[in-house]
Amino acid sequence: MGEVLKLLFFDMEFANGKIPGSVFSLGYVMTDEEFNILVGPTDICINPDCEWNSYVADKILAYPMETIEASPLFPACYEEIRTLFAEADIAVGFSVSNDVTALRRACLRYELSPIPYFWFDMERVCKRTDKHRSAHGLAGCVTAWCGEAPENQHRSDGDALATMHLMRAICRDSHIDAEMLITAFPECAGDTIAAQNAQNRGKNAHTGGRRRHHHRPRKKPNTNTQADMKGESK
Repeated sequence: MGEVLKLLFFDMEFANGKIPGSVFSLGYVMTDEEFNILVGPTDICINPDCEWNSYVADKILAYPMETIEASPLFPACYEEIRTLFAEADIAVGFSVSNDVTALRRACLRYELSPIPYFWFDMERVCKRTDKHRSAHGLAGCVTAWCGEAPENQHRSDGDALATMHLMRAICRDSHIDAEMLITAFPECAGDTIAAQNAQNRGKNAHTGGRRRHHHRPRKKPNTNTQADMKGESK
């Protein structure tokens, strides 16, 4: 029996977009490539230690303000978060660039080492398939692909679970597993290590060398999978 591929579905919420790294919750669920839940869904609540955006406080915050303000600061949660990402083979999100940037900036804010991980963006996958092209946002895509709206919207663990349901529905529709989907859409994946290295080279640096592979699949890639999902002829 082969090694289990671990997928970390995650989502973060931010107190104030004008304050880099103002994360107030990180929700996650860990599964294998067949979407059997291994850990979670769970939320890590974090005191963002900043002035709140009024819209977030009134419309997005899914917890009592007292609960968040009584939560530990990011440095106290850092080791737990770093270990979580280290245990996963790939982290899956929706519109994941916002979360990747926020986590990186939270580390910079508190002078902590960046957390290395591979990521995969389900929003990008949805935009590259022919089915449900009119669906937008996590709730819209989940409703279109799964047939019902997600629960606990704007709560991090709820959005992480919704992202898992979305990926599972797309995989089942194409009769593939998660690893095959990731292999079929390499342009929807990224690597925080490579991104950090590129940033360190400076804004004017040109990347003329070979790109690092985002994910090393254990299975032989199915080259027809992406074409099939787009409705193209083989």
